[in-house]
Amino acid sequence: MTRVLNSFKVRAGNKTFDYRSGKKLNLNQVKLFFQKNYQVKKLWNGNRHVLGILTKSDVGYFLKLSTSEGISAVTKNEYKWNDYFCKYTEVSNYFVPKNHDRGYYQKKYFYLITDYFDGKLICEINGDVNNLVTHIDDIILLSELIQKMPVVESDYRMRFINKVNSWFNDIPSSICKRYKIKTLLDIAEKGVDGLSSKPRHGDFTPWHIIKLSDHRLGLIDGEHFLPDGVESYDICYFIQRVFSVLKNPDIARKIYAELIKKGYSKDKLKVVLAARAIGGFLDESLKDKPNYTFANNFKNWVI
Repeated sequence: MTRVLNSFKVRAGNKTFDYRSGKKLNLNQVKLFFQKNYQVKKLWNGNRHVLGILTKSDVGYFLKLSTSEGISAVTKNEYKWNDYFCKYTEVSNYFVPKNHDRGYYQKKYFYLITDYFDGKLICEINGDVNNLVTHIDDIILLSELIQKMPVVESDYRMRFINKVNSWFNDIPSSICKRYKIKTLLDIAEKGVDGLSSKPRHGDFTPWHIIKLSDHRLGLIDGEHFLPDGVESYDICYFIQRVFSVLKNPDIARKIYAELIKKGYSKDKLKVVLAARAIGGFLDESLKDKPNYTFANNFKNWVI
């Protein structure tokens, strides 16, 4: 049975849901629903959404249909992210899909219809990482572009620490003790006051960045967008994913070295990287056969 963890809970109205859990929807019924207004070219089941390619007046669109109320909540947030980015970055070499339509399927499953990005991911989760090296400068610039957008005032430090604590508390206590993960939590808690507030995409990974047909980059899947995150969150998230998920510490270190060359504060980066290291241990703990080698190596590098 899947553990219900605080780290993955989301509020919608007066209810709390797990945004990881969805259900299988009948694709034939989904097709009937959308073909009232679009030509349905393709539908398939993703991990948590029904995904599809639609056309209307010879224009292609991308469908993302939630499969639970919890997933609906974060998919609505992606809709907000698309609008937010497109509003504040009208002229750019980097793109986020524009929203074209939204609504509810069966009156409870939120969907959005956006631009269809024709291109190839710069790296899939199990793909060739060598392509990443040629995109390091663009990846950093894209993360910086996001941080130039307007910030919403909030108690962002408290929310950041509360989230990091939820990750820590959801890791099995035996793992926390064995790998001394509390050391990472101490770094995050002691250093958060030095961080400023910046917008974030929230799931800034190689497998969410597409090299478009015109060779520019498109960024998708903004479900975890915040207009008031902590500075450098996206690029630190990217570094941790490259190190621990793609299992390529060398490229992760190259990205970090470029940040230092650009004048980023080592102390500030350490705070956010420590938080992401905790998230990495949590991710690993949820696997059927956890192997903490890379999570621990990342922790040691951060410390």
